Amino acid sequence: FKGPPQAGPMKVREERETTVGDRDQLVAILQGAGFVPTFRYQKYREEFGATPALVVALDETPIGVFVELEGEADAIRTAAEALGRDEPHYLTASYASLFFARRDAWGLADSDHMVFPA
Repeated sequence: FKGPPQAGPMKVREERETTVGDRDQLVAILQGAGFVPTFRYQKYREEFGATPALVVALDETPIGVFVELEGEADAIRTAAEALGRDEPHYLTASYASLFFARRDAWGLADSDHMVFPA
């Protein structure tokens, strides 16, 4: 679960995760409850545990490669500055919104999902 982002220069929101023992059973449960897939995306992620207060993630997606800094605000600011970035450079948009904004410009208008070419 990812809650709505809070206002501010960084994307801050409630996130909840748990393990799932059987993907197919979970899909059947969700479909049985009336849920249907609306957006699917793929990414390859490599995580670097910089400090206990910060995880640096390198995400390769069909629309580009992104560095995601996750952790405490001060640690994020310090890491961003070390990478030559400050708050005006922060992207807080979701991968879905980035994809839909670029989809038409890249000639992917017939796709509703952000997946790597087969």
